[in-house]
Amino acid sequence: MLYAVELFLDEDADRRVRQIWAALDERGVTSLGSTPSTRYHPHVTLSVYERGDAAEVAGALRPVLATTAGLPLPLASLGFFLTEEAPAFLGVVPTSGFLGLHRAVHHAIEPLVEGIWPYYTPDGLVPHCTLAVGVADTSAVAQTVARFPLPVRATVRSAQLVELPGGQRSTPLIMG
Repeated sequence: MLYAVELFLDEDADRRVRQIWAALDERGVTSLGSTPSTRYHPHVTLSVYERGDAAEVAGALRPVLATTAGLPLPLASLGFFLTEEAPAFLGVVPTSGFLGLHRAVHHAIEPLVEGIWPYYTPDGLVPHCTLAVGVADTSAVAQTVARFPLPVRATVRSAQLVELPGGQRSTPLIMG
């Protein structure tokens, strides 16, 4: 079972990302929001790991994330991971507050979990909000996203421990 530690966006930023998702869907690029059999919300992932007791991990994360609501998560650029999954994303400006939070999350969970994905380690993170996966036409994504003003001035609304794939089950860590 895979789990992700996710930061959910404030109401306005959530709405703006969903508008981009809808525009991508209209353009024929399947957005994260319309991926079949999923319940994704616009989010920024702090960690993905393969094994660990969800209740124990959630207990360790709650004090670390307790003051996270309102933390700025400016979404300022469009990017693509050149991997088999081919995701398109909005890049998060990595502020010192965000990077400190990311390190604190990993410090809290490392003794409790196994199989942390290398893309989410403190020395490997590219902070992002996923727009679509399986992107074959990057120019269609770029043309679509260009219709929306950046940056999206997002802040953290809440944090959850989410079961992957698809975000079907989640454990609230903080509520904003």
